Amino acid sequence: MQIELNGRCLLRWLLCGLLLPTFTLAASPKPATLRQPISLVLSHDGQTLYAANRLAGSISALNVAQRTVVGETKVATQLSDLKAIAETEFLLATDEAEHELLLLKANGSDIRIQQRLPVSPHPVTVVVTEDGRRCVVASLWSRRVTFVDLPSGDDAEARVTAALDMPFAPRTQLLVKDDTQLIVADSFGGRLAIVDMASHDVVHVREFPGHNIRGMEVSPNGEMLIVAHQMLNELAHTINGDIHWGLLMSNDLRWLKLDGVLTPGSDLYAGAHMHPLGEAGNAAGDPAGLTLTANGAVVVSLGGVGEIAIGTEDDFSLYRIHVGKRPTSVVADREARFLYVANTFGDDISIVDIDKREVIADVSLGEQPELSLVQRGERLFYDANLSHDSWMSCHSCHTDGHTNGLLNDNFSDASFGAPKRVLSLLGRADTEPFAWAGTAETLKSQIHKSLTNTMQGDEPPTEEQLTALTAYVESLAPPPPIDLMRGVQDPEAVERGRELFTSMQCVSCHKPPVYTTPDTYDVGIDDKQGNRKFNPPTLRGVGQRGPYFHDNRAASLEDVFLKHQHQLERDLSADELKDLLSFLRSL
Repeated sequence: MQIELNGRCLLRWLLCGLLLPTFTLAASPKPATLRQPISLVLSHDGQTLYAANRLAGSISALNVAQRTVVGETKVATQLSDLKAIAETEFLLATDEAEHELLLLKANGSDIRIQQRLPVSPHPVTVVVTEDGRRCVVASLWSRRVTFVDLPSGDDAEARVTAALDMPFAPRTQLLVKDDTQLIVADSFGGRLAIVDMASHDVVHVREFPGHNIRGMEVSPNGEMLIVAHQMLNELAHTINGDIHWGLLMSNDLRWLKLDGVLTPGSDLYAGAHMHPLGEAGNAAGDPAGLTLTANGAVVVSLGGVGEIAIGTEDDFSLYRIHVGKRPTSVVADREARFLYVANTFGDDISIVDIDKREVIADVSLGEQPELSLVQRGERLFYDANLSHDSWMSCHSCHTDGHTNGLLNDNFSDASFGAPKRVLSLLGRADTEPFAWAGTAETLKSQIHKSLTNTMQGDEPPTEEQLTALTAYVESLAPPPPIDLMRGVQDPEAVERGRELFTSMQCVSCHKPPVYTTPDTYDVGIDDKQGNRKFNPPTLRGVGQRGPYFHDNRAASLEDVFLKHQHQLERDLSADELKDLLSFLRSL
């Protein structure tokens, strides 16, 4: 039967609920996705916590009082850092994939992009001056820091004022001395560059035995520079005892006199001291972030073991609290009551009551999908529990898959007493065999050796773990060419260098396209045990490495040829050397 209704009748029936059962159309749920929170900041009023999600390129807003996520805004492709401009609603974020600095306006869950500013490629951190007028962006693979003037009015825009080439790949930064000087840490090794903020020049570089510098702060009295890092001892062996007592790899909180760091030629260790993170039988692999509370307590996130450590300068022991999977960024509220910890692999935020010394809430950022094989391998790569007593992860030596550039005395060459440089894992797919002596025919067999012989894992690795780790390492691309990243690559010089590389028979050992070969060769240098035959490392990404050779005897690519005459039958002219280096840096 057909029923016709006029508008008034229809309205009456709807109001009375007599026409048909009513249905509520719910918003479509967001698909499960990995976010990987990597950086946290609190709003200027302390009511909202913002989390920059690396993989999702989004910023999650968490209501601090309710301890719930109240919004998520997609702003980028791959976020790497997030900072607040003090006492304003503005945030600064770095998009590593799109090579941009983002100026954002955030009010509770409402986050809007005000400006996208191109900066040097692969930005990974940003620091802001106290007055909010300037910031500095550190870019990893272009090895640069970019100086930016921030908007001073409603209609103004941020603008790049200078870019400075760095002597290493930068990451962690810290402004000191009323923002007149900037300390920039090596992303892989143990160097600190001191940059003058007025002249935009590197004043000098200090170096200490350490690597994986992922946190720097100045003590409340302004006298000490606090550095969270790891330390690899080339004199120790990869045996159970040396690992157990922290002789091979240690995780440390180093306190250096700030004036000593800033003054060229001064004694870097005068008045300095260290707090060990972890102890024999209960180590604390991979410091991953550092902050200070309002009452002067130091908080270190321990990414490899899923914990944070809290203490003070005069307290030798730091108490530890379990949080989540790979904690990285950590911030404290202004009253030093609560800590907020970004658990990168847990896709959640842990809220810690400092006085109670316990986690009082874990706030999920959203539903996670089932992990792929590569993603499972990534988690294992950063897991210090795979080593004896949890002293180190794969990342500890192969920082973010690359290399810390240091020497390690392991049994890959079937001997102790001849430490060799840690090889980069970036771009290593299809470059078998592995290890300096070429003793591992497959990547999986090399990973098995590393877990059992080098890291001395308390449990033998499973086949599933080995398969996942292999898949992850095989997924790691080579680092981008540095000249290309800096915009100074000369295609004609690269081509001339390629022709020279071929004519000098460099391709006999470093054959394209992987720029290595399966054999071992006597290249005229030996190790401390008299071994002279080595498998040539792939040259993919060689411009982003250094020092060079198995024992770091060549400080630079230039030294490989000028000082050590590596496999040269004749001297190269200045122009030939320039072309050859241009080609190598293009790989």
